[in-house]
Amino acid sequence: MNPSLTLFNAKEAAPVNPVFETEVWANDCRFTEGPVWHPDGYYLFSDIPANCIYRISTEGGKEVFLEPSGCTCSDRSFLSDQPGSNGLAFDRQGRLYICQHGNGAVAQWSGGTIESFLTGPDDRPFNSPNDIVVDSTGAVFFSDPPYGLKDQQLNPALRQAGAAVYCWRDGLLNAFCREFRYPNGVCLSPDERTLYVGSSKPFERKLLAYDAVTLQVQRQLADENCDGLKCDPEGRLWLCMKEGLLVIGTDGRRIALIRLPEEPANCCWGGRDGRDLLVTARNYVFLLRELLR
Repeated sequence: MNPSLTLFNAKEAAPVNPVFETEVWANDCRFTEGPVWHPDGYYLFSDIPANCIYRISTEGGKEVFLEPSGCTCSDRSFLSDQPGSNGLAFDRQGRLYICQHGNGAVAQWSGGTIESFLTGPDDRPFNSPNDIVVDSTGAVFFSDPPYGLKDQQLNPALRQAGAAVYCWRDGLLNAFCREFRYPNGVCLSPDERTLYVGSSKPFERKLLAYDAVTLQVQRQLADENCDGLKCDPEGRLWLCMKEGLLVIGTDGRRIALIRLPEEPANCCWGGRDGRDLLVTARNYVFLLRELLR
């Protein structure tokens, strides 16, 4: 068994390959985030302080995909040291959605062109869109904490008065989750019926499950903090947190923990058969090869 793997429930962890390999694909970034898999055989990820999106497909094989990626502001005095892009997501048509800290917007990249897609309600930019997911109908869900603002604090004079998780569907924008001061990771269940939302702040240690259609909170799934999170094909949740990668079931119980050389920020499934997990972790990018059996 890989020595970085701890099992809390061996039966529930059966689909996890205990002899997976961890590969270092990059170690020279500043703060990596928002990985996403493209079916043409490559990943994209953000380096937030560098204001850049990289494309990567092999160890040591990263190249600039888009720069600048999240901030075109001439005045950055009201921003933190993380002005670039964060979360990334593709829709069914292959359009790339980009969470932009500095611009306070969600942008869309398609055919080599980047355009503003959502710019914030009440004629004000969002705070700093963080994580994002797009469902099969084209509905867009994203979190909007103040991490990209100076001192990571809200600035109502320039941006939104509060943090929220938003849903854009059929041309309408809805701030449906205001349970967190620092909403962070968002992900959909495999059947797209449930949206999970978490925060990495210890003072709001809870993982919430929302009905993705009605946008009503269903329950608190677990008493856990996390940054990014993803579901695997069977609905288990993989949480990026200080301890490493934590796997929990839909009942909220811990299944397994994978410790990494650096604290993970986000992850995504990819590879030819979707069994590999790419993990962004501070200045690193790791590939956990054949993590699922």
